[in-house]
Amino acid sequence: MHIRNLTQKLDIDFVIKNEWHLPVHKHTHFELQYIIRGKGQHIVNGCSYNYQKGDLFILAPNDNHFFIFQEKCTICIIKFHEGFFHDFLMDEDFKQVFTRISSSYHKTALTGNGKQQVGQLMDLIIAENKRKGSYQHIIIKNALSLILSLMANDADQNAVTPRDQKIQAILNYIDEHIIQKHLLATQIIADNFHISKTYFNQYFSKATGSSYKKYVQEYALKLIAHQLIHHDKTLSQLANEFGYTDESHLSNAFKAHFHQTPSVFKKEKHQR
Repeated sequence: MHIRNLTQKLDIDFVIKNEWHLPVHKHTHFELQYIIRGKGQHIVNGCSYNYQKGDLFILAPNDNHFFIFQEKCTICIIKFHEGFFHDFLMDEDFKQVFTRISSSYHKTALTGNGKQQVGQLMDLIIAENKRKGSYQHIIIKNALSLILSLMANDADQNAVTPRDQKIQAILNYIDEHIIQKHLLATQIIADNFHISKTYFNQYFSKATGSSYKKYVQEYALKLIAHQLIHHDKTLSQLANEFGYTDESHLSNAFKAHFHQTPSVFKKEKHQR
């Protein structure tokens, strides 16, 4: 797996694209990703998280990830090493915050005042990064420490409920078995998660906002689109891998979803 390194203590970058441009990778540093615009799925350590404008992700060293964009997205990515907060880590309270973000905690969907506060702090960080003034790092460090503290506080106040855990477990199962269609049959997945087959579709739609069949189909097609761009696989290979009856069947499903044939889609993405 590709590993990305950070040679300085802090770096702030932006992704403004129609498609995520990197293969699955991990890094040796922390990354905070703030969704300025767009929506899609973020795959972190094999788990799928839906995201939209205003969401935050924090990745610890050695986490692996990639995005699947549903539309054009703008993401602010703040990369930093633990050493950037060396002086702050002398404070026991902040040390607890840092321990919290280093654990298996990835996404924060803030609402209300929290979302507004984070938005203002991100605006400040972005402005200071452009300005490059004398006290730039002090301002950015303090603003970033406040964002991390708000994220940790939100995680403590919004502990995952068993219901949340179940739908996330189902999404993880789909991600793990996406190329094993026989294991994604409604009866099998309902039995695995102890939900009646007649209730499963209603449960899934209410929890995700999408029907189960549509979610699986679209998720598979997005993964296929990602592989078309970043891997040297033929359409025939992908059709076989993802359980389509033949290349023509996959091509028709791909065109219905992306409004382009796979060949045109791949050619356009490579030209960008």
